[in-house]
Amino acid sequence: MLSRLFAWMFIFNTIFGIMAVESAQIAVVDFADEWTRVDALRQTLDEFKVEYDDLTKAIENENLPFKAENRIFLIGSMTTNNATLHQNLDKNAKVIQDFVENGGIVWEPTQADQNEANVDWLPPELSCVRSDRDSPDFEILEADHTLFNEPNRMTEQTFKGWGHQGWPTVWEVITSQKGFDILMESLGQPVIMEAEFGKGKFLMMAIAPDKYYVAGNDANTKDGAKLFMENLLNYVEEFAAVEVEGKLTTKWAALKIDN
Repeated sequence: MLSRLFAWMFIFNTIFGIMAVESAQIAVVDFADEWTRVDALRQTLDEFKVEYDDLTKAIENENLPFKAENRIFLIGSMTTNNATLHQNLDKNAKVIQDFVENGGIVWEPTQADQNEANVDWLPPELSCVRSDRDSPDFEILEADHTLFNEPNRMTEQTFKGWGHQGWPTVWEVITSQKGFDILMESLGQPVIMEAEFGKGKFLMMAIAPDKYYVAGNDANTKDGAKLFMENLLNYVEEFAAVEVEGKLTTKWAALKIDN
């Protein structure tokens, strides 16, 4: 009798755990900027059939109401082109920092330096300053990192030749930083970097895979950006929900496209 009860409890806890992970663990803010004119993060998540809480309207009203189940906060590329969203993200710096310190992961890809040169919502121990240097040149420094390997093996060749209009793979650059580990760089400056803070993590980039997937110049750009978005989502979900063993590999392997 007791063994049967424990078995049912295990099944219930497993099902409940999976439901908790699948139900809006992701929160987002996104904006159709003046250059790409697409809200690419939302479009990508919708196409991938990933559930999320869209906090854009709330942030427009100065609120950042994370729910208890939110463990991932994704900021769309060029979101800070909207001055209100930029200012109100900064006003919620303590909320963002507490979110990460308690185990959340925050991802911010390319932002225009004229909109957000200094990322003011980072904690004092960390800094990220953006500058307007675009470049087709880059080097992966941590080739074994999960971000470049699961579910898709991505080499420098996979990123080569990305573009939107006249902008290359590295759209803007991180001109200076403090406290981050650099995963990819361009001409000696960071392009992808991450830092642990409390129980969580900040992931910063000077590439725009969401925009390039939706509005890239060609199939090479869109296909490569899709692979990287799959890897990104795998990585942030794996970080946020490591207890759901095996689920994420199966989920993102099903989305894999041929190189």
